[in-house]
Amino acid sequence: MAAPRTSADYRPISITSVISRILERIVVREYIYPSLRNPPPSLTFRDQFAFQPTGSTTAAIVHLVHTITAVLENNPFVVVLALDFSETFDSVRHSAVIGKFSFLHMPDHIYN
Repeated sequence: MAAPRTSADYRPISITSVISRILERIVVREYIYPSLRNPPPSLTFRDQFAFQPTGSTTAAIVHLVHTITAVLENNPFVVVLALDFSETFDSVRHSAVIGKFSFLHMPDHIYN
């Protein structure tokens, strides 16, 4: 049985203005996505499906099924380990994310 929820389990909702959301979409579409399409060799996003322009859970499942099928051609069985990272982003080290962003090819004023 699941433990009862406490107030610490809920994050506050941020209400942003329409202008702020439009500006965020422009920055992501014009700078972030192009940088992620051509990352430097030190960063690899081949197994990343979230937060990609064409990424989705469907794309991840299709990739998984394709990989399993390819492995089964030469092996009698496949072991798949599935982990639940649903609360991972509650403990993200922002310095690590910013460090990765510094390697991407984007203007300094966007990075800052």
